[in-house]
Amino acid sequence: MSMNKQGCPICGFSDLTVLDEFNCTTFEICECCGSESGLEYDQHSSAESLAKVRREWVIDNKCEWWGEKESIPENWNPKKQMELAGIEIPQ
Repeated sequence: MSMNKQGCPICGFSDLTVLDEFNCTTFEICECCGSESGLEYDQHSSAESLAKVRREWVIDNKCEWWGEKESIPENWNPKKQMELAGIEIPQ
């Protein structure tokens, strides 16, 4: 599985760099779901391990915005965000 350098692989939030130019994790924390590149996932993460973290955010945390409430994008829709990123939404 090849991971994109940009965009959170958990929630699809696009304003995040997860891998640097050497394909190493950046340890950036996603403002949307709170997942950290290098902690919850890395360039070797399996689809199953990403799905597990995603289920926790979607089901347990009900897609709650992790960062400062003032930084929530206008008209933010977490499920639409995931859909646009090509991420399957856990049920």
